[in-house]
Amino acid sequence: MSRRGAIYACALALLCVSPALAAASGNQGVKVATVATGLHIPWEIAFMPDGSALVTERPGTVRLLTVAGKLERQPVAQLQVSVQGEGGLLGLALDPKFAHNRYVYLYFTTADEMRLERWKLAGNRLRRQESLVTGIKSGQVHDSGRIAFGPDGRLYVATGDAGEPALAQDPISLNGKFLALSPHQYRGAGGRPEIISSGHRNPQGFDWQLGTNRLFATEHGPSGFDGPEGDDEINEIVEGRDYGWPTVIGTGNPGFTDPIQLYEAPIAPAGATFVKRPGSSWRGSFIFACLRGQELRRLVLNGDTVVSDEALFTGRYGRLRTVVESPGGALYVLTSNTDGRGIARPGDDRILRITPPRRGGA
Repeated sequence: MSRRGAIYACALALLCVSPALAAASGNQGVKVATVATGLHIPWEIAFMPDGSALVTERPGTVRLLTVAGKLERQPVAQLQVSVQGEGGLLGLALDPKFAHNRYVYLYFTTADEMRLERWKLAGNRLRRQESLVTGIKSGQVHDSGRIAFGPDGRLYVATGDAGEPALAQDPISLNGKFLALSPHQYRGAGGRPEIISSGHRNPQGFDWQLGTNRLFATEHGPSGFDGPEGDDEINEIVEGRDYGWPTVIGTGNPGFTDPIQLYEAPIAPAGATFVKRPGSSWRGSFIFACLRGQELRRLVLNGDTVVSDEALFTGRYGRLRTVVESPGGALYVLTSNTDGRGIARPGDDRILRITPPRRGGA
């Protein structure tokens, strides 16, 4: 199907939503506070059991955000990374048994490949233990970079096409895929991960739906140099499926899995989370940050159908890289205005704490 035909078809199915038409009602009753300022291209934040958090910065540092909300000046770790293009220190995830083993997983770019490594937090320092995966190509663009543990105990890794679209359809390549490592691999010596899905251009965020454990992900569509600009996607990731890139874009393509939401105008959807906090009026919503769109978006799902799509804080804080739910139920958002693509404001980059409204207005 042509791009115009795909857009027309998904418009009929109410799947394409223009940012200009999204409702703003989700802003009502929401509280926003700046927790920390002066970060250098923050990319990921992960909370520890005591309520403190680790934050990655793309130039190669891991920072500590204390329980009191203070960003420590001295890094917890300093990595040698390649910062070419969109690369650097990206994903971070804590082992499901972190309270016992103190394992932390880091995902970053070198000059020619992505590295997934296991580190261990000892006192206030991270110490490198093991390189887990090799053979994921890095590039000037489309390094993806998000990692997270699934309900099944596996470590999931999203990879981009590294600027070489054909890799996404290459069954041997680990690029343009969702991957998974078993506990034996990520707590041991690593090894080749299982390929979960293929045909991905640049997935930037993912999380599992409350109650169903279905995996949903954001993905950047073409940027003009590798296809018609736009067509950012929200996908349900199902094992064994092919999501089409670069063979097809849009919807209605036999043999490939359609996105559940398609954005004609580019918004560059990034990190994402499902709201799980009991009593929150956003509970069950899929929230994701947008870089080019400079907003949060809140999707309400009924099965695999999007029944509501709201744009929040459009333009207020600039480019947003990710959103994570804290143990206390607040959403922590990282801005990305010092990455060379945004307009840095005084205090940028920053960590924001967003408190969703309580159910019933309480």
